[in-house]
Amino acid sequence: SFAGRYAKHGQGLMIDIGSTTCDLIPLVDGQPQAMGKTDPERLLSGELVYTGVERSPICAVTPTLPWRGYACPVAHEVFATTIDAYVMLGDLAENPKFKFTADNRPATREFAHDRLARMLCADRTTFSSEDALQAAKAIREAQLELIGAALAKINFRQATPPSTIVISGRGEFLARRLIARMKLSAAVISLHDELGGLV
Repeated sequence: SFAGRYAKHGQGLMIDIGSTTCDLIPLVDGQPQAMGKTDPERLLSGELVYTGVERSPICAVTPTLPWRGYACPVAHEVFATTIDAYVMLGDLAENPKFKFTADNRPATREFAHDRLARMLCADRTTFSSEDALQAAKAIREAQLELIGAALAKINFRQATPPSTIVISGRGEFLARRLIARMKLSAAVISLHDELGGLV
């Protein structure tokens, strides 16, 4: 309802990508038009995608990562999470004080590299910084695919494409990439920018 204040006329959309989940909420004349009323219904409708930019286990995002020209299966363990990919890519800033990571070590590129290596049961001797960067790009691509598929499902149900898209959450940077990737020609309003970083 709050996001609807920024999309008062016609078809709109809110994309909220947080640390853990992504919400995709259709808006019509400023009012939410969600199909799902419960979380299971929202998962079915595509309005809730259980993936985010910090806490999602890599093995829940993609079954493989690129390594030396191959698609290597990942370990089905929480050895790394999406924060490691986005710290490696620079989309999220390094934070030596943040230790809510898979191994409770800081959210820095150094340790993100180690955690991503472990997803392939490797270490720095067999998984270079370039390997880590390529893995991070693949993780970002996989998340864009997941969220994009849900958004396509929602857009298919709407009478017209959104003319306004309101974005919010830790993953606003990913929402912008998604909008560009799907070639949505809508006005994009950032709640972070509108509210001075309060969200």
